[in-house]
Amino acid sequence: MLERWARPWGRLWNGIAGATDAVYRVLGRPGKLLQDFLNGSWLGHSLHPVVVDVVVGGSTAAVLLQVLSWLGVADLRTAMLWILALTWLAGLSAIVTGLTDFKDTATGDERHVVGLHGLINIVATGLFIGAFVALLAEAGLLAGVLMMVAYAVVSVGAFIGGHVVFKYGYMVNHNAFSSGKRAKEYTPILPAAELVEGTPTKAMLGPTALVLVRRGDLVFALKETCSHAGGPLSQGELDGYSIVCPWHASAFRLSDGAVRHGPATTRQVAYRARISGDQVEVQGPIV
Repeated sequence: MLERWARPWGRLWNGIAGATDAVYRVLGRPGKLLQDFLNGSWLGHSLHPVVVDVVVGGSTAAVLLQVLSWLGVADLRTAMLWILALTWLAGLSAIVTGLTDFKDTATGDERHVVGLHGLINIVATGLFIGAFVALLAEAGLLAGVLMMVAYAVVSVGAFIGGHVVFKYGYMVNHNAFSSGKRAKEYTPILPAAELVEGTPTKAMLGPTALVLVRRGDLVFALKETCSHAGGPLSQGELDGYSIVCPWHASAFRLSDGAVRHGPATTRQVAYRARISGDQVEVQGPIV
């Protein structure tokens, strides 16, 4: 049902994603660092749900105070003002972090529903700002009505946010349920002659696809599926001792899979690798 509602707005969602991406590109290197911060690459998972928790918690507290005020509890206006201020400021943060994640969302129904989620929460943030301004102007009844409407809207937005996470695995580690086959001992997976210097090369460890990179006498091995959205790292490019995903430009350190740049927030599964005789061998994953 949500997909049917969101599809007619597809051109809007694609336009917003494209415009957001363009802004970051214009900003260059500082834009990349800002994106890393807003994606939550430094945090280990998306930053967006962290600030969303503040919005939901703050709005719930504000609504509770409003109900208590209607029941006759006095002197709650100042507390409501502070909580509403926190709520709409967190809402603005949620919009910025959400847009940063959204620009790398897969096209189709996933992007459509995420776009609907974002639009609804933008409306809710506007209503919370309206409630704050009304309360500041001592228009208590209007503030209370706007607050209740905003809370209903943000609740719908939160429900849709849960839908995109649980149905589409949005901003969830794509290797969470398939970390990769284990190799207790060094196991040959590719003839050494087929591993060209400085060229990402796909190889199989049983059912698990790995990407191998040779740098002189060193060989690096990572799980080939990008943790962000499942992109094929073997088709990516090298940036020194990092590999860059071809889909959304997440960058991972070859030695241990650590995230160098987002939108990925979860490290890539890494293996120890070496050349032994005429074979490339791997062991791991590295914990």
